[in-house]
Amino acid sequence: MSKNFADLCYACRVGDTDNVDRLISTGVNLNAVDQFDNSPLFLASLCGHETVVKLLLSRGAVCDRDRYEGARCIYGALTDSIRDILLRYDISKAVDVNQPFTMHISSLIKDDFFLDTCDLSWSFHDNIRAIECLQLHKFILASRCAQLNLGLMSNWTGRHNFELPKGCSMKEMKILVKFIYLLPVLHEIDYEQYSSLIALSREWGMELLAEFLNKAQHILDPSEKSMFMATFQYKFMELAREQLCTFVNDAILKSSIILNSHEELDQGQNIILKECLAFPDVLLMVKNLKDEQRVFPCHLAILSRAHYFKLMFTLPFLERTLYKSQKKSKDSGNSSPLPLISLPSCDFEVAVIIIRYLYYDSSEIPWYNAIDVLLMADMLMEDRLKSMAAVVLTQSKELLKCCSIFDILSVAWETRMERLEHFVAKVIAQKIRKYSNDPALKEAILQSSKRISARQETDTIELVDDIRFYLLEKYAFELEDIEVLSSEQDLGLLKSSGILEYQQDMSVIENILDALSLQA
Repeated sequence: MSKNFADLCYACRVGDTDNVDRLISTGVNLNAVDQFDNSPLFLASLCGHETVVKLLLSRGAVCDRDRYEGARCIYGALTDSIRDILLRYDISKAVDVNQPFTMHISSLIKDDFFLDTCDLSWSFHDNIRAIECLQLHKFILASRCAQLNLGLMSNWTGRHNFELPKGCSMKEMKILVKFIYLLPVLHEIDYEQYSSLIALSREWGMELLAEFLNKAQHILDPSEKSMFMATFQYKFMELAREQLCTFVNDAILKSSIILNSHEELDQGQNIILKECLAFPDVLLMVKNLKDEQRVFPCHLAILSRAHYFKLMFTLPFLERTLYKSQKKSKDSGNSSPLPLISLPSCDFEVAVIIIRYLYYDSSEIPWYNAIDVLLMADMLMEDRLKSMAAVVLTQSKELLKCCSIFDILSVAWETRMERLEHFVAKVIAQKIRKYSNDPALKEAILQSSKRISARQETDTIELVDDIRFYLLEKYAFELEDIEVLSSEQDLGLLKSSGILEYQQDMSVIENILDALSLQA
């Protein structure tokens, strides 16, 4: 059992939704089982975490009531609400793997917004005219299909429009295109199409699709076929992530250009990037703290996963005007420079993490980059990446050796990450007497009090409330225990219960509030 899968099982048991989402993005098999034959879905159902159950189902977890594992989930569900969700869930939905990465790639040929980002068209003709035209992206075809990549780099160089041979089946070609763009298409294939699709997928080098088709044509039972589709849909998604990872490494990162501090990208360098293996339509520039600049050949279709970039190219900003101009020039057969957009200053490693996340949903964030990634994700308005970075910070054993807990609190407030605020409060509660001598704790409590928009004479202070909560957790007390134990007269029982230590820790907070003339 891999560490990521073990961590996923634990996150499902405790109901850590953000961590479940992050771990799903590492590519773990949601329908695998641990050493006790428990699937993540079973653990989440058994422990009563409805939000996690919904997330797992939406990401492709299978609950087939006709099979042992599905029946276990339903009958083991802690609440009627979870049981109803599982009973309503149709196994066919698991064929449509709703990973955010998968959904975005699929949207590139479903969403009208991305029509402007297409740079290749395939036309189907009858004897007189074109009867249908597919608008596609060279970089998707190049990354997903080795044979198409060879064509784009050789015979098709510089071309943007193709007429497919008249003998070519439009329906079967559209199925292959849907497969390339990760649309759920397996259930659309008719029995009589299997043979020709197997031959075509092998001709294009799509061996995994050929393997599925070769086996699926012999499965007659609908339930068994649905399970088989779900298994292969997961494999298809992981293959696509691997292919886009290779594409990022070989076509984007290796093609990037590093410039000196005040050097500008000249026309020759722009052309080199424009004609590189990535088939880019936009350039992303990043300046690091050493004042060096790195330019990455990228794609608006992918950068638009971040709301910041989507707004940039939707609203009438200069970048949108330049992009439209370049697109119009390309369509007319002329050549114009690629538009250049910039990220705020950061280490190149942080920019690469952002690119990897946008292209193939990579959640690999080293702890020493996590704060910078969190800040950058906040600027890009990419909440999911923010959550992933926050999870990494809360799980790092090295973080507090080189970073003040109060600096982390400032970042949490700046980025509005409640998970990180709770992490800080828990760390402070665990070592409250150590932090009581640090002036930064008083300043943090004061700052927290100022964050209340309309303060009453007596009000709660969020940081103080959180510390008090984690002090209760530290000593395993419930609120109703405190009054009972505090009235106890037996000194031995007071010491053994931990109530005296709890009261001493609480007095630290009270003393700070008194010193700051705050009531909370």
